[in-house]
Amino acid sequence: MRVRSLFIMLGVVVALGAVLYVTTRPRPAPPVEPRPYVWLVDMGDLGRMSISLPTQGKSETWVKHEDQYWYFDKPQGPKVDMQRWGGGIPLILSGPAANRRISAGASDAQLLIYGFGNPQMQISLAVKDGKTIHIVVGDATPDHQAHYIKLVDSREVFTVDSSWYDVLSRLVLDPPYPPPDQK
Repeated sequence: MRVRSLFIMLGVVVALGAVLYVTTRPRPAPPVEPRPYVWLVDMGDLGRMSISLPTQGKSETWVKHEDQYWYFDKPQGPKVDMQRWGGGIPLILSGPAANRRISAGASDAQLLIYGFGNPQMQISLAVKDGKTIHIVVGDATPDHQAHYIKLVDSREVFTVDSSWYDVLSRLVLDPPYPPPDQK
């Protein structure tokens, strides 16, 4: 009788242990959705980049010369100061990963709400194959953590980090001209 009771108690303990194991084990994290890209081009294919800030009346344009360096697109345009340019600007402009898609088919009223009626920034990118990509950046989101962005001919609206917008607007407001002592 004692041995039988011992086996029953052992069975109950094993069953409780199994239930405890199954109910308390960590669940696998849900798969992470890849962030959508607003546009995507190889940064080596960029030949001309133009950024304008219409609300401030300022703009800058840069072209890549045959020596593979970027220059200001002005007569006798100086070479970009690579210390300030950092080489990352073409990468940033080759295609930002969006935080999220806001709308796949925004109405005219929605586009106005997002600030596309009076955009904060306009970007034009000329690619080697002769294609030009036109982008508009609308208002900041209510929490000011992101900006609304879309391609000109699209009604698909995304958000990108405000830091992306800040870096590009600084290029226009404080252009990376070479130091005066550099030719």
